[in-house]
Amino acid sequence: MSTSPLLWTGPKDRRVRLRVLSLEEADVQAQPDGLAVFLGIVPSMAQQAGWGSVRLWTELENGGDHGAGCACCPVSGHLGRFLTRLIQERARGECVFFNRLSLICSARDVAALVKRLHADPLIFSLYGLEAVSSHFSCSC
Repeated sequence: MSTSPLLWTGPKDRRVRLRVLSLEEADVQAQPDGLAVFLGIVPSMAQQAGWGSVRLWTELENGGDHGAGCACCPVSGHLGRFLTRLIQERARGECVFFNRLSLICSARDVAALVKRLHADPLIFSLYGLEAVSSHFSCSC
């Protein structure tokens, strides 16, 4: 098992599982107990099917200058505040209760988004990163 505090460590880990998916992977990874957040992408009805709930997020709407996963804006914090707000809404019963959160972006943005998430310690106090396909080399 990995000793990284960022990774989700299993059923005893009380944080919400966080996955970063490309749009192509999201089609086969939908989960009824999961919240899908499409970052800078407007999903089709078929891409929204199978999720417990779907949200759309663009950095422009949330105070940034570029699209989600933008490697040139790693410290903007807007995505971190959005993810924190989701946990607060979940706790207050203002949104669907989700056990898993999947951030969905273009395939070219996956690595930059993961790097960006690693820079925000508050996110990893609330969310545990779950390995998906070959994105992460996890020694679990």
